[in-house]
Amino acid sequence: MKWDGKKITKPGVYDMPLLAYHGQPCDGPSVSSSSLRTIFTKSPAHFWVSSSLNPNAVPQEDTDAFILGRAAHHLLLGEDDFSTLFIVRPDELDGEKWQGNRKACKAWLAHQQAAGRTVLKPEQIEKIRGMAKSLSRHPLIQAGILNGEIEKSLIFRDKETGIWIKSRPDTIPNDGGDVADLKTTTHTGFDIDDSASKLRYDAQAAITKWALKAVLDIEMTSFSLVFVEKEPPHCVDVLTIQSEDIQRAEDDMRVALRVLRHCLDTGDWFGPSGTQNDARFLAFSQRVRERAEHRRDFLMREIAKSAAANEPSELEYLSTP
Repeated sequence: MKWDGKKITKPGVYDMPLLAYHGQPCDGPSVSSSSLRTIFTKSPAHFWVSSSLNPNAVPQEDTDAFILGRAAHHLLLGEDDFSTLFIVRPDELDGEKWQGNRKACKAWLAHQQAAGRTVLKPEQIEKIRGMAKSLSRHPLIQAGILNGEIEKSLIFRDKETGIWIKSRPDTIPNDGGDVADLKTTTHTGFDIDDSASKLRYDAQAAITKWALKAVLDIEMTSFSLVFVEKEPPHCVDVLTIQSEDIQRAEDDMRVALRVLRHCLDTGDWFGPSGTQNDARFLAFSQRVRERAEHRRDFLMREIAKSAAANEPSELEYLSTP
């Protein structure tokens, strides 16, 4: 349904601007997967400092990386109204080469900001074109993995906590329960796995699973991430999150919701250490320890080989005065 700008009081699939989605569109506190991930992986304090629930929130900086990702999603997924939300900065203005410090250029930027448009640099559009070409050649894209209802907001109220949950998958599948989400990335190979784990995309999948079931009664059968490099050669990699990882993430998000309910009720937006006042042991992972052990072995082998190479032979030893 088309959002009318009034507070949402019932669950549904809403066609609403991204800015409204990131705000508080419901008649009670609302939260998205990114916020719940922040609560779980960092702390309630990290969530609260920039939350739309916080009247004194610190505004988040709109970086080049965020702008590129947002524009790429809009164009690559085929959303409407791109020209009303974005505009490409010209190479020349009034017959002169673009120079950000010129009065005319500053005035042009101010006009676009007043009109609600995000300004893209020419090189950013070139990157998006490169990403589009790579995506169009991938067999799974050609097969329609990203087809469906684009950028609609699934909104429902959690029964246990009473908190409204918002989910905005890139595409809502037209038939079946296979969901895919587009990600622009600077990582390749197994670095993607590390990045996806750190950003907790499994938790995003968990919230999407809840939303599809609560709002549309759709059982999500798979959740795949379509990665495309921001930089040339704009390689594409499609990874599916395993179901057991999504189930564990559901447990994590349930805890995050309970923590958020507690913080809303008490006003205690605690940090990573909670009420702990004593020092804690620094936790090095087994992987870090194994890497250090391998590095020690390697270095000792290297100096052992060097020492052996520098030892005098028996003949040299006997001839030494």
